[in-house]
Amino acid sequence: MSPFIHFDGKTLYFASNGLPGMGGFDIYLTRMNEDSTWSKPKNLGSPINTPNDETGLVIDASGQKAFFSSKRDNRNGKDIFYFLLDESVRPDPVAYLKGKVTDKATGKLLKADYELINLSSNRVTVKSTTDEKGNFLVCLPIGFNYGINVTRPGYLFYSDNFMFEGVHTAVEPLIKRINLSPARVGEKMLLLNVFYEIDSWELKPESVEELNNLTDLIIYNKDIIVEIGGYTDSTGTDQHNQILSEKRAISVVDFLITKGISADRLQYKGYGNASPLGDNVTYEGRKLNRRTDLRVVARKK
Repeated sequence: MSPFIHFDGKTLYFASNGLPGMGGFDIYLTRMNEDSTWSKPKNLGSPINTPNDETGLVIDASGQKAFFSSKRDNRNGKDIFYFLLDESVRPDPVAYLKGKVTDKATGKLLKADYELINLSSNRVTVKSTTDEKGNFLVCLPIGFNYGINVTRPGYLFYSDNFMFEGVHTAVEPLIKRINLSPARVGEKMLLLNVFYEIDSWELKPESVEELNNLTDLIIYNKDIIVEIGGYTDSTGTDQHNQILSEKRAISVVDFLITKGISADRLQYKGYGNASPLGDNVTYEGRKLNRRTDLRVVARKK
């Protein structure tokens, strides 16, 4: 009874009187394995569990403090107790992320669909819709690289990826401001969750979610013609970078064609390192320069 799964999505606490324990209901812990099975339940032991009933355990976002219900004085009813969790039974640490979605041109708040993908496991962690004012608040395990996609009909979608670290409470979350551009001629968007193997145009598996969203965008906006642009950093010769950037753009176009997009709606161009967004000295600068983007170039007549 009283199951509680932490925001890390894999650490489950529950009370049971059907397992070997200390009498009455005891509190146990089990964790989800990589194959989605669960570990053997572990009794939290004394002094948490007693011959009386212990139930209703919940844990704060930090994963360090737990609250539960127990009757420790037979003259009174149940009380609420708290304790600091030993590291061996703590869940993974989590923090809060807040998003705000607006129209890039007007600043108008937009209701939109969003999803967050754990790029380490390539699994969708959260998939939902903002409130009417374009806001969302989620709690995520920290220490992972996440991809975020935000979509709304009539707009180019937004994508980004970021390492989620640090202490961010529900009161002071990490804030991500998301601007959506209307799907009109001349507008561009970065495809920041399209990844390639090193010095190659082979698409990595974690690119598929973003490319599927791109497919849906082009299918929904039936009259747009788009250009896929490939870019590199300055590592290597200009000729090498030009060829690499073009072949990366072609890889995206080929993927879209396999999904049923007509080739006459797709163009591609390799820009090499002609239009850097960052410096070519630091890792972060080079990362900004290695990118793929989409530009709406025309509408079918």
